[in-house]
Parts: sequence; C-alpha cells; structure tokens
Amino acid sequence: MKPRAQAGFTLIEMVVAMALLGVMMLLLYGGLTFGLRGWDAGDANGRRTADQRIATNFLRREITELFPLRFKDPMTLKFAFEGKEDSLRFVSARPAGISVTGLSMVGVALEEDREKRTRKLVMRRAPPDDEAKSFAPLDRGEATVLYERVDNVSFSYFGSENDFTEPEWTDDWKFPGRIPNLIRMKIRKDDGTPMPDLVVRIVLGEEAGCMESPFQRVCRPRRDT
Repeated sequence: MKPRAQAGFTLIEMVVAMALLGVMMLLLYGGLTFGLRGWDAGDANGRRTADQRIATNFLRREITELFPLRFKDPMTLKFAFEGKEDSLRFVSARPAGISVTGLSMVGVALEEDREKRTRKLVMRRAPPDDEAKSFAPLDRGEATVLYERVDNVSFSYFGSENDFTEPEWTDDWKFPGRIPNLIRMKIRKDDGTPMPDLVVRIVLGEEAGCMESPFQRVCRPRRDT
C-alpha cells in the first residue's frame, strides 16, 4: 500500500507567502504615509492661507480707519502720519484695546525673529500721549505678528503735495501737511514668492477735526488750539 500524501504547505511556500505579505504591507504603509503627508501639507497650506487672509483683512481695516490727527505743534501743520518705504506709522480711529477708548497709534514694520532666524511683519498699537507730538508711545506698544517668514516688505503712497499738483506714486511720503489718497503694500516671503499687493484707499478726509482752507483742500490749525 502506498503511503498517504500529507496535506499542507511546504517551508518554501510559507517563506514566499510571508515575503509577499511583507511586500504588500510595505506598499500599503507607504501609500498611507504618502496620503497622510499630503493631507498634512494641504491642511498646513490651508491654515497658512487662511491666516494670511485674516491678517490682510485686519491690516486693511486698520489702514481704512486712518484718522488725520495733527501733532500738537503750534508753529506748523503736521499730520500724525509717517510713510516710509519699509515701514508705516499712522493714527487709527479704532481704540488700542478692549478696555481703552479713543484713538490709537499704529506702526507696521519688519522685525527679526531670532528663534526662527527669519523676519516677520509686526503691527504695534498704543494709545497716543496727551501731547501727541510724536510716535514715541509705539516703542512700548504691544506687538501683533501679521505675517511669518517675510523676506521683504515695501510701502508706496499715492497723492500730491497740494490740490494743484498731479498725484503720483512715491516710496517715501514727504508731505507732512497732507495725507496720501492710497497706500500700497508689497510683501515677498522668505521663499521668494510674492504675495498679492494690498492697496487701500484712505476713506476719512483731511478735513476731519480741523478747519478747511478757503483756497485748497488742506487743514489749518484752529485758533483755539
């Protein structure tokens, strides 16, 4: 009588099956890892885009609320506005805090981030002092980070020295007795990609809080100040 054949798998078949199962598990793990990384990258980009949009809307609202406050100098007319190519300082009609009323000084400029070894666009806000002769209160104002990882920021201003001069764009606002009509901001991130330009029109006119000259649309100090 012939011996009965034993049913089952040989050692070689088991090794091949385990190897195939290992390859399948490795491919499945690689696919899941790639998908999770893509999900995380998309989620991070989405949050970053949302944060940038919120910061842009916040900055636009601040500039829109620009108030033509005059520094208390009896000898000359000088608005509390300082527009440079790499920084912007002005007075906003929005208060500096929840428990604070009145106007607030606002400063926007690049600052170094030593921990991340990069630069960031920061806004500082502070209530003006009683004399209101300079932007000194901003030096101790609370900082709010608008944009992280910024390589360069540039401001430009559209306006004219008086009503008889054609308005034009300039990188440095040199007319202390006037407020520009438009403010434009350009930002380039540290990876070299530019962000969309932010252009804001100044809503409140220069006549707010002062008398109007009968010859041109500029303010002149009141006699009782």
